[in-house]
Amino acid sequence: MRSASLPSPSAAEPARKPLHGGLATWRRRIAAWMAGHLLPAPANIVGAGGLASERIQRILVCRPNHRLGNTVLLTALLVEIERRFPGAEVDLLSAGPAAATLFRGFDIVGDCTTLDRRAVRRPLATFRALRKLRARRYDLVIDAAAGSSSGRVAGALANARLQLRTDDMPTHGQVRHLAARPVQALRWALGVAAEIDVPSLDIRLTEQERRAGQDALARVLRGVNERHLPVVAIFPNATGSKLLDTNWWHDFTTELVALHGEACVIELVSADGMSRLGGGYPTYYTSDPRKLAAFIEAAGTYISADCGVMHLAAGTRATTVGLFGPTDPVRYGPYGGDNAAIVCEEGCPRLAARRVATHLARMSKHARI
Repeated sequence: MRSASLPSPSAAEPARKPLHGGLATWRRRIAAWMAGHLLPAPANIVGAGGLASERIQRILVCRPNHRLGNTVLLTALLVEIERRFPGAEVDLLSAGPAAATLFRGFDIVGDCTTLDRRAVRRPLATFRALRKLRARRYDLVIDAAAGSSSGRVAGALANARLQLRTDDMPTHGQVRHLAARPVQALRWALGVAAEIDVPSLDIRLTEQERRAGQDALARVLRGVNERHLPVVAIFPNATGSKLLDTNWWHDFTTELVALHGEACVIELVSADGMSRLGGGYPTYYTSDPRKLAAFIEAAGTYISADCGVMHLAAGTRATTVGLFGPTDPVRYGPYGGDNAAIVCEEGCPRLAARRVATHLARMSKHARI
């Protein structure tokens, strides 16, 4: 099992502009205030060392977020639960349409309930989902999303003997990455001695899925990569200010190939089916996240800006490189293994390419040793 070890957090949290606008920020603040002040304080909250590993058979994990990346980040917690409670079954509350597919590789996962991403605007669907949780009896519910008012509400309403809130864990001295925090919170509640390594992201691809990914890669490269050059899969898409334009990517790939050596670049096409690189490279498209993950693993190297597909790639055996500008790489970087977050706030594609080439060369050297 791979594990991740990240640098210790710095004392100061970097100030960064919200990516989704001031209105969304205020909406989250209001919802958080309501969750904190209007819900009665539950009596089943566990604190440091207050959780015993015995009698924990049915677990509910709440992470009601629709984004692919936030959904994938849960896999580190699932690996930890599998280790701490090997005989337990885990139900999930998500808002991502891909959740049931993504977690298919985990035998411990039972039911996956999905909230609508606009839960407030669809009260009947939301009520039915929450009533479904109330109808079941859980030994432990884990609110895995720090700062999520919807996760706190769902955790409070679930019919559970014990409840663990990631927000309740002290953050001083803890790794700030969002994949690590719920794992650390569970260890804190169990009273387990602090450990450096946290499980890496892992979507548990099967050998059959891996072979299908290799077949898909061979199909895309037929007649294109007769020299069997190393393959680099690039996903040139992201949301908001993280998006890098076509010219940036062309300059980046040109410089990267010049520095790192000849390679066969493949563009991974986003959900809208539109190439961002003008068809200058072989392309691959699928709407199935597990097929995409298998293809990325077969390619071996993946590069993109901070996005959900980057976290999906980090859940495979591929070397994943994330390019970071407005977001914090310590919190959102591609987690685990030989993955790396490359800061390129200067906006220069050639400088970013040099940093990526240096990392890939270092990984190649380690692989030969």
